[in-house]
Amino acid sequence: MKLYRFTLTPQSAMGTPLVGDTLFGQFCWAVRNRFGEARLIELLEGYTEQRPFIVVSDAFPQGFLPLPTLPSTFWETKTETDRKSLKKAQWVNISDVEKRAVKFWQECALQTNFKFEKENQDQFHNTIDRQTNTTGEGQFAPYSTEIVWFGSKQEFDLYIVLDEARFSLEELQQILDDVGTFGFGRDASIGLGKFRCNNPQEVNFCQQNANCYFTLANSAPQNLGLDKECSYYQVTTRFGRHGDIQALSSSPFKKPIILAKSAAIFTPENYEPRLFLGNGLGNISYAQPNAVHQGYAPVLNLFVDFGK
Repeated sequence: MKLYRFTLTPQSAMGTPLVGDTLFGQFCWAVRNRFGEARLIELLEGYTEQRPFIVVSDAFPQGFLPLPTLPSTFWETKTETDRKSLKKAQWVNISDVEKRAVKFWQECALQTNFKFEKENQDQFHNTIDRQTNTTGEGQFAPYSTEIVWFGSKQEFDLYIVLDEARFSLEELQQILDDVGTFGFGRDASIGLGKFRCNNPQEVNFCQQNANCYFTLANSAPQNLGLDKECSYYQVTTRFGRHGDIQALSSSPFKKPIILAKSAAIFTPENYEPRLFLGNGLGNISYAQPNAVHQGYAPVLNLFVDFGK
């Protein structure tokens, strides 16, 4: 397996955040629609037994990664003001990650004054009551949803771990094109979520003397032989929905799932380099028993001084 970095360029507003597990779900539907259901079933064989054919990251501002989820005691700060400023930091430069251990990232994070070129807007909707030819109350009441417009030059890095023995890089590029052309996430049918995703580059993040993993997507880290005392993460509950034609069924909702958020630090009891971490999750839907959820995350192999 190899880790690739793609350049993702939005072509419209977004109604759904560009997160890895949601992108994976749309990729699976795109594989089914282009290559057939039999091919998708073949690719998902062993998915819940540590054999994913792809693992998709969240999309990050180009050239940056999220600030690791670590207690403030791990950061070297010169003043109390530095520590307060660090709480507001969100991103670190990739070049700093490649060259430095986590204990030196405090300086990098403070120097990274990066902000998204984006604007949140309300998009208004209504449903017409055909008996009165106007809006009304209840299901016919007007409502609004939030959408996000990114700057014309805003680009993102998307990391994908790919098993090329089962799914080629050319096929992956085709699927990315399909998802980006149709649209990603909420309200894709009315023009949201369109993007271009190209320029794949093989990357290898592994710091000298690495001893832990830094996740780039939500993950399910249970039963992986991790050192609980040296692992740091925040949790999120995903209330997932099915996509494509299943979204129009009488039961579009999946079971709630608790995952560790992106940017977690996980330390194994016995370290060895790896490209992804987590578990493939099954039994997540009453309506579609064979559905799976991406509980895997691409990882960077880092060194963190835990003082042991």
